[in-house]
Amino acid sequence: MSFEQMGFNPEEQLNKEEKEGEKEEKKEGADLEIDEDIKRGIEDNLNKGFLDSANIVAKKGQVNKKAMEKIVEENVLDNFNNRNHKDVLHILKYYNIGDDFLKNKAFIELGKNRVEMKISQGDIDGAYEVLKDLDIDEKFLETEEALEAAKIGIRNILPTDDINKALKVQGFFNIDDAFMREAAEEEIKVRLKDNLAVGAISLQKKFDVSEEFMKEAIKEEVLSRLSSGISLDSIAIFIVKLEIDRSFLNDKKIKEAIKARIDNMIGGHGQENIPNIFKGI
Repeated sequence: MSFEQMGFNPEEQLNKEEKEGEKEEKKEGADLEIDEDIKRGIEDNLNKGFLDSANIVAKKGQVNKKAMEKIVEENVLDNFNNRNHKDVLHILKYYNIGDDFLKNKAFIELGKNRVEMKISQGDIDGAYEVLKDLDIDEKFLETEEALEAAKIGIRNILPTDDINKALKVQGFFNIDDAFMREAAEEEIKVRLKDNLAVGAISLQKKFDVSEEFMKEAIKEEVLSRLSSGISLDSIAIFIVKLEIDRSFLNDKKIKEAIKARIDNMIGGHGQENIPNIFKGI
């Protein structure tokens, strides 16, 4: 017996199912529509960590479970960078939001960013904690992103003079000595500029920075100070504190800059004394 004989029209049935599906979608969309003031009230409480209060606002606004979960998920993604990851997990657990969201691509990317941040602070233990708590594959630590974060971490650690911490990051990510020397040289230049002579020499010794680099870096700093109008007395004190071979003072550019300063004083444009280390240049 045919469909027609049975009084059944497949096309009519298909159209009926499509319409019912459209009705269901419209109903679901309507369920997710929330008054903006109610939504803001929920979000404000979520941002303050007042989860019970957020629920009270949702109940008053007749916000259903599905709509509430959507608000929470959006709020977590938007504010992840401002929260401790454990607080994020607490919020998700409180609202019974599980693996589907935790495996969400956007959430995983935020988690990886948090791992990179921990590494860039030299906090290897903290990075591992985030990996474990957010169930991120440890192979992420082998990526180029993690390596670059580690290099940033070393540059951030050196100014604190926590050499052991810097070496720990170096060893963990198998970073070569050439990079460590380069990072140390950058920090030495900063320390010279900030009059931290002892610290500069200390880094030189710890990372086997060459005497040639030191002479060139000091020469550049002296030239910078001369061109900036810093007093010869101050420059002389800076050089003496370094306790380094002063042969760099014979450099042509330095001699010319010092002579110009002395000639300027002799011409009556200044009352500086000429420190002994500059006499005879």
